[in-house]
Amino acid sequence: MRKKAAGPDGEDRTSELPDALLHHVLSLLAVDEAVQTSVLARRWRQLWKGMPALRLVGPRTRFPSAEDFDRFVNRLIAVRSDSPLASCEIVEVQVLKVVGDLVGSETELVVPLISQHLTSLDVHHVFSDKDFVDFSSCPVLEELKMLECGFWVQSMSFPSSLKRMCLVECNFPEGYRVRISAPSVVSLRLDDCRGKTPLLESMPLLETASIYLSYGCKDQCRGCGGDESCEGCHGYPVGSYQSVLLNSLSNAVNLELKDQPKVYIYKRDLESCPIFGRLKTLLLDMWCRAIDMHELVRILQHTPIREKLTLQLRSDENFLNAGRGERKHVRIEQSFACAHLKEVSIECEEKLRIKDKVRQIVKILNRSGMLTEQISFKKIPRPEGYYFQVVSPRACDDNWSGFGGN
Repeated sequence: MRKKAAGPDGEDRTSELPDALLHHVLSLLAVDEAVQTSVLARRWRQLWKGMPALRLVGPRTRFPSAEDFDRFVNRLIAVRSDSPLASCEIVEVQVLKVVGDLVGSETELVVPLISQHLTSLDVHHVFSDKDFVDFSSCPVLEELKMLECGFWVQSMSFPSSLKRMCLVECNFPEGYRVRISAPSVVSLRLDDCRGKTPLLESMPLLETASIYLSYGCKDQCRGCGGDESCEGCHGYPVGSYQSVLLNSLSNAVNLELKDQPKVYIYKRDLESCPIFGRLKTLLLDMWCRAIDMHELVRILQHTPIREKLTLQLRSDENFLNAGRGERKHVRIEQSFACAHLKEVSIECEEKLRIKDKVRQIVKILNRSGMLTEQISFKKIPRPEGYYFQVVSPRACDDNWSGFGGN
């Protein structure tokens, strides 16, 4: 057996090496072996807590059961120091949450991520600047959540196992659209993302989708509302694709579409909008703030079996100015089917211009066979986030009376 290296006075020279070098050496060991070095000497008691890499190689070799390994990992995370973690190797994990650095340097998402067991991935505050983000090496991944992540990539591809995808407050490039391929997604949430709206490829199994294009969305016109002559809308064409979002959402059963006044994606997508043949529940938030009644009729014509319709109208400067110069009474010749429509809810603020808009909407619904008694109204207070007060047509005050019309 080799003796450990020692100086003339018998000191342990290994322990005199700098922390960074010892941390690197410890990172080459399985994490439970690295922890065991704490008994070597006083110098080593806390050293393992600063390792920049963890190798959680699992219960098959050194732990009696998966439960024992789970308890060990939970304890390890609880007592480990707050030094940055550069990498982590995990074997047989099913649910993984990755949280990047909130205040320091950005944390890069290492791709491709390879796992034959991973079913749920929750990622916060990471980024990727690779050309492609490909999760096909996670063949059983079913659920993906990404919060405040940045994707400066060309495309993102997900396996056919993925059923639920949630992207919240994520950043995309401003100069081009990221293509997202998730062919088997059943539930989709795209909420308050920044940059160009990503291009969704076909989602034939989609059932529920909630899309909110907020102020951070860069698909905003310069004052025309999405008209083809507007220079600010020139970023819309997407090659051979007919739309950015709506075509891929056309199989949804439950759909929420929300935007801000200057965002033009929905308006432009309507030009090639398909039939939403399975859609039963539809919510349009801020859809009618500057949209004309012909466009509202168009989307209703493309949802023939809808059972519940919710329209949310909010008053902002763009909404109030949008009506100026319009004809006061817009004649609508088109009609749409109301045979399956059982419930209509109109939610808006108590503003005169909105009241006029509501009257127009009610008249359109009446002409298509919807009874005024089937329409309910809710007042949305300002600022947003307050409790919705349910108001029945007969209980409305003078400012809200007279919505119906023949």
